[in-house]
Amino acid sequence: MRGDKVDPLARRVYDARVDLATRIERLRAEWKARMEIDSAGLVAGVRARLESRLRLTPLAVDADLADKRGPLGLGRVRTVAFQSAELRKVVVAHVAMRPLVEGFALTCLPRPDVRAPAFAADLMSLPTRVSANADAYGASERTRGLLAPLAASFARLGSGAGRPWSARIASGEGLHASASPRLVDDLFAALTGALALYLEAVATAPRDPSHERDSTRDQAEFFTAFHGHGPRVGALGRVFGAAWAERFSRLVFE
Repeated sequence: MRGDKVDPLARRVYDARVDLATRIERLRAEWKARMEIDSAGLVAGVRARLESRLRLTPLAVDADLADKRGPLGLGRVRTVAFQSAELRKVVVAHVAMRPLVEGFALTCLPRPDVRAPAFAADLMSLPTRVSANADAYGASERTRGLLAPLAASFARLGSGAGRPWSARIASGEGLHASASPRLVDDLFAALTGALALYLEAVATAPRDPSHERDSTRDQAEFFTAFHGHGPRVGALGRVFGAAWAERFSRLVFE
């Protein structure tokens, strides 16, 4: 620097150092928030909401699907399944591959004579982000408007379009957001809000045996989409093996 003038190069170096320090501090804060997320508590919260609205009966799950540990202790997936008077299958899976990914996935498949769509939700904590998805899947006449009351809260979280491969059967009104780990409570509230609307819709859905053919078609499309693009082709398949991921995907989505 000379006199009162600031050397442009020195200024750029100074600004770059300040920017780097700011980025490091932000990442440190994000990482700290991420490591404080209680995924087991979130799973318990989802189960409590299900149990408060449905009379659930446990379904048998093969031992290695109910509790699967990865090689050399790398990761663990615990899965429970239920049925109710309205739903032929409810599956909750707790994925723990800390610190890479940790969270839960939920699916609800209605009985064939219940005129309601399927529902899928997940909340996954990544190293510096948390992703949350919750949507209804099926024919548009059964999904349209179901999650519309939550549009404003979803928008505040930056919710956007869902997965391209599920767009044809999705409601178009669901939660599909990725945000700072510091917003995990807001993401969880939005997800469970969507679940509450879905359970209300299922509870009041008409029973119609003539609907069984349409329901079977809808759920077959749901399975095809998620089985083709879900656990089998992601981290679970790579860590736990293709054969296990195939069976896990069938338990969750079929």
